[in-house]
Amino acid sequence: MSVVPREKYLGVGERNIHMKSYRPYVVAFLFVVNMLGTGPCLLAQDTPQTATFVPGFYRGRGFPSFWESYSPPMVAEPSMTNSERLHSLMSDGKLHLSVEDTIALALENNLDIAISRFQPAYAQTDLLRAKSGGAPRGVSGAFSSSALFAGALGGGLSSSSSGSSVAAGGSSGGGAIDVGANACCDPFAGAFFSWDQATTPLNYLAVTGAARYVTQTSSVTPYFGQGFLTGTSYTIYFTGYRQSANSTDTLFNPEVPTGMAFGVYQHLLNGFGRRANAKYIRIAQNDVHIAESVFRQQVITTVAQVLNLYWDYLSFQEQVAVAQHALTYSEKQLADNKRQVEIGTLAPIDVVRAESEVATDQQNLIVAQTNVQQQAELIKTALAKKVDGDLVNAQVEAMDKLPEPRPDDIPPLDEALEQAVKNRPEIEQADLNLRYQSIVIKANRNALLPTLDLFATYAPTGLSGVSPIYGTCPAGSTAAECVTGYKSGGIAQSLSQVFHDNYPNYSVGLSLQIPLRNRSAQADTARALLEQRQLVQQLQRQKNQVEQDVRSADVAVIQAKARIEAARKAVILNRQTLDAEQKKFQLGESTVFLVIQAQRDLATAEGNEVQARSTYAKALTQFQQATGTVLSSYHIELNDALQGKVARVPNIPGSAETPAPVKLN
Repeated sequence: MSVVPREKYLGVGERNIHMKSYRPYVVAFLFVVNMLGTGPCLLAQDTPQTATFVPGFYRGRGFPSFWESYSPPMVAEPSMTNSERLHSLMSDGKLHLSVEDTIALALENNLDIAISRFQPAYAQTDLLRAKSGGAPRGVSGAFSSSALFAGALGGGLSSSSSGSSVAAGGSSGGGAIDVGANACCDPFAGAFFSWDQATTPLNYLAVTGAARYVTQTSSVTPYFGQGFLTGTSYTIYFTGYRQSANSTDTLFNPEVPTGMAFGVYQHLLNGFGRRANAKYIRIAQNDVHIAESVFRQQVITTVAQVLNLYWDYLSFQEQVAVAQHALTYSEKQLADNKRQVEIGTLAPIDVVRAESEVATDQQNLIVAQTNVQQQAELIKTALAKKVDGDLVNAQVEAMDKLPEPRPDDIPPLDEALEQAVKNRPEIEQADLNLRYQSIVIKANRNALLPTLDLFATYAPTGLSGVSPIYGTCPAGSTAAECVTGYKSGGIAQSLSQVFHDNYPNYSVGLSLQIPLRNRSAQADTARALLEQRQLVQQLQRQKNQVEQDVRSADVAVIQAKARIEAARKAVILNRQTLDAEQKKFQLGESTVFLVIQAQRDLATAEGNEVQARSTYAKALTQFQQATGTVLSSYHIELNDALQGKVARVPNIPGSAETPAPVKLN
């Protein structure tokens, strides 16, 4: 502590207070806050909890990127261009599609899947929010309990402080820092800065030695705190201010008081432990799985729809062939009738009948061809984000054929029921909603308890500043006239007293609050239990529905096989009947009407066979959808659907050979 000449400290009421001496402490405080607030432990908590591909939204990465946590997260713009695979499959004005190509294009371009792809991302934002102490806002398919206490869904953990408050900056500056309970889980930091000058008129001279009292005060109070899932929280702050005055009877002028406070708060009953405080994190983690299940359900539904479009397109193509054959038969019959009329062996009315049949068959052919065109448009819309460019006029060329019945095409009913219970997303979602409700019930049981909180505070202080050095005072002189110099002192000396515990301040206490009737918590807990009972019944109802879907799909496959067998026998019969009628007609033992009738019957039988085979293909898809095995049957990776990029063409047994897959950037 050095001695400073008296002249340097004259006129203290008119000086400005500089903050340069506080700058190193502010910088150090910001560095420590940034490292504590974004340290490895917190970053580890934000690791995705699932193995599927999901985008990350947390940008806080710690030193030296101080401001990254306050910048908007990176959310990519959606791509509205079709995948390269779609262009690679087009040549000569045709879109060449196999079953595997159709599925790959649906995973990459279908907008229903693209829109549903946002649900897992929403769930990740909820998980990030819950880890900060906020409540999840919910995702599609997730049950939302109305029995959640501490605010509505989307609010967060609340905390009420019943601990102690310590004045920051003393009586002349700064604010009040509450060292009571803090909400979980993100740390918080801040600082108070203030400067003021006050002039007070006085009616006496005995105290200050002047008719007016002038003070200048500058203060700074940085603080840091955090709450934890255990119900524990702490707050720590440092405070200091510098005050100069024109008073002549102070020990230090200017004075530099400093202080530190460290408070710990612990919930002992209500709000104690992870069961009460981690409920939103657990709910958000549960919602992540629900969102992925809902997305998987959408992928299953879309793939099934696209497969049915493909099967219908194949059947419409074969219907065109059937209509073409019928037209060929009727045109030949018309030509034969005209020759017989010319030679006089047939009445002209039979030519009119043959012409009518040709017109009918031409109409049927046009209808069949336009059905193919319309189905092609549906396929292009389902497999492309935009139907533009060469795709607008491109014809769809199907590379595969309708599947043929096999003895082992579906498993036994008992095995199929087991697969459905295991694989159906609806059952998985109902089960996850039950888990969600169990989290709510556990948290509400904790809320039934009284509030008993323990708090403790340690707050040492220090005081330093510039003190006067008095010399020999002549008789009749004032104290100010006896000052010969000053001993310098400041924040370093004051903080040294704080850290050496020269002036300690300890406090500890308990806070107890007992709701005498507790009706609100009782009502919330009862509602949570009622919701759980309801969800149990909904789960069983869902299982019953799934089992019914499997049985119906099993029956549909059996019926489709029988229809194919019956249709093929009908085709054989009607083809033989037509041959017989044509031979009789040539021998004069039949009529044109009977021949035309036989032609119609054959065309109908061939159309029925095509329809039966299409029904069988869609029945297989219905069975796979009912058992939840669409993805496994076609070797579809859910991550490919999440990313919208299929790295390889699925290996589907029995499908036609296709070009090598195109690697997407």
